[in-house]
Amino acid sequence: MAFIVFEGGEGVGKSTQIELLFTAIKQLGIPCTSTREPGGTPFAESIRSLFKQVNTHNDAPLPLTELLLVSAARAQHIQKIIQPELKKGHFVLCDRFLDSTYVYQCILGNINKDVVDSISKQIIDNLIPDLTFVFIADPNTAVKRIHSEKQRQQDRMDSQQKNIHFLIKDGYLKILNTPFTYPNGKVPKRILINANLSIEEIFKEIKQSILTHLGITL
Repeated sequence: MAFIVFEGGEGVGKSTQIELLFTAIKQLGIPCTSTREPGGTPFAESIRSLFKQVNTHNDAPLPLTELLLVSAARAQHIQKIIQPELKKGHFVLCDRFLDSTYVYQCILGNINKDVVDSISKQIIDNLIPDLTFVFIADPNTAVKRIHSEKQRQQDRMDSQQKNIHFLIKDGYLKILNTPFTYPNGKVPKRILINANLSIEEIFKEIKQSILTHLGITL
């Protein structure tokens, strides 16, 4: 079993690489679940829709509100999806996890890390990813990718200033370079992915990391 997380801002290509890895793992005959945060269960997806909706009443959620919403969805997600699948010996690929909370609510939202960790400790206990791929792309490239996607549902992030993508990139670099510990005091294995590379080059790096750290040849 392995719990593998993909982190990064919007438009960095996480979804594409998750699909490629999911397919490769399944082809080896290994049971694998692909999921996401916020979301993963019907109830958590309902929280996601609330969290991501376009604000039409000039009442965008405060960082603390965001933290509580994301944490509530994560509690449901871990208990209903992630832990049961891992206990079965399955692989779990997750689009975002706690590092996104550190970036969006802690670093960008200015919520003290101790507050995030206090809440998160009750939810994730000692759960920690086996690998966390952190995708870093040039923000200008990421914005172009976002706008080029067809039939993409608009959310609150789309309406924010372009500068937010630079702040998000800096946030993830801070997570990588500090490095940020999980609530249990451990540092997850974070791997920097140059998301400016081609899809093929990125997937080659991911496969090499899977071999190096998990001993699995894809």
